[in-house]
Amino acid sequence: MMRFWIGVLLLGALAGCQGKPGYEYRLGDVLLEQDFSQSFAWERYQSTERGTDARVEAGVYRMQARGSGYIWGLNAAMHDNVMIEVQAQQQSDDSNNAYGVMCRADPSNDGDGYYFLISGDGYWSIRRSSGDGVEPLVEFTRSDAIRRDQSLNTLRAICVDDYLALYVNDQFVGEARDRLYSAGFAGMIVAAAGDDGEANVDIAFDNLRIVEARIVLPGF
Repeated sequence: MMRFWIGVLLLGALAGCQGKPGYEYRLGDVLLEQDFSQSFAWERYQSTERGTDARVEAGVYRMQARGSGYIWGLNAAMHDNVMIEVQAQQQSDDSNNAYGVMCRADPSNDGDGYYFLISGDGYWSIRRSSGDGVEPLVEFTRSDAIRRDQSLNTLRAICVDDYLALYVNDQFVGEARDRLYSAGFAGMIVAAAGDDGEANVDIAFDNLRIVEARIVLPGF
């Protein structure tokens, strides 16, 4: 079910501030809680040619990739308005990377959907994949909320109607609006950065939660 999207990942050097979210959200029913304690808890994928591997290992979901491009692993259950939260920890040495979660991923597993990403050197981005390209809804932007290098980070993505927001370590970092996708699968995603084929990324994900969510309007 997993494919590899090839493309150079460039991390921008834009300055950014956190500010406040445009909307508050409320949580509903828990749709999935996953601690990856069972080997079949998430899909397994391996490509020796592409240097990619994704598997449940030692109680985490570990994703590895070499060269430039994204790999992802999806949960085969449809959702629309949700909060997706997961703990993520870089295992590789090179912090020029990107990793995070997907929401509303296309069930055909072509990589389309919304990407909520952070990097080991302290940047974040919200992106949309459509067709053969990944475009930024918010460019890679620096945030002090992100713990760098091999530190543990908790990511929380909000996907409600056309509102997309990212929290890192319980701090709001940014948001975007987009109407292209209204439903799809949840997933995790990683990417190495660089076009020399030697860059690598190795990320361990744990304690995933997917919960129904809704926007709370002012005064309600």
